[in-house]
Amino acid sequence: MMEKIGEYEFTVDAYLTDFRGKATLPMIGGFMLQAATKHAEERGFGYSSMTSMQRVWVLSRMAIEIFEYPKNDTIMIIKTWVASVNRLFTERYFAFEDESGKEIGYAKSLWASIDLKERKPTNVLELDGLFGYITEKANPIEGLTKIPALKDNYEQASDFIVKYSDVDINKHLNSMKYIEHFVDVFDIDMFKEKEIRRIEINYISEGHYGTKIDIFKREEADYTFILEMRSGDVNVCSTRIIWK
Repeated sequence: MMEKIGEYEFTVDAYLTDFRGKATLPMIGGFMLQAATKHAEERGFGYSSMTSMQRVWVLSRMAIEIFEYPKNDTIMIIKTWVASVNRLFTERYFAFEDESGKEIGYAKSLWASIDLKERKPTNVLELDGLFGYITEKANPIEGLTKIPALKDNYEQASDFIVKYSDVDINKHLNSMKYIEHFVDVFDIDMFKEKEIRRIEINYISEGHYGTKIDIFKREEADYTFILEMRSGDVNVCSTRIIWK
């Protein structure tokens, strides 16, 4: 049996950084998905095993907290592990470190297994071996909380059409593209003065190729925002973003 906790190194190249020379939040999220994919594949419950059963992992919810954004031409280390498993979901945690081993952030995520044809949830407990990789390694950030629906006092912040570069292998909006479109509603001056400390995102439905997505925004408190993506009247995704 392999080690329960996987550890993976990523180089923060220039094209992955913003105007400040720091890794962007979508890029860090992309590293997370790569680490999760490798960890699951190496332990027998990844893409290959899932597709052989006509199943696929779907990211349902996620929270990321960054204490210090890695800079250009540095190494980011991501550790990931299975925190819990039940019939509908498995919870996966992440820890971020720089190359000296300093902790620079954490993340928590919730994943469902769905049938490729029916697009309906399957029983996660049926996956051989997954339960044996549960570990109780600490993750100090706040858990996944409820994101309130935007019912009043909000404004339209942006809109876009889901295009080729937005979609994944299922022709749906890529998990990290949601984050990319959300953070792009903020003016660049915000990034000059502050940084996103925490983002919590709830993936509600799939953004399909060719559809128009509207993004709505409300400031809940000083530098804390709730945003929603909607396709018509359908809420596709919601997020809470906290700046520090």
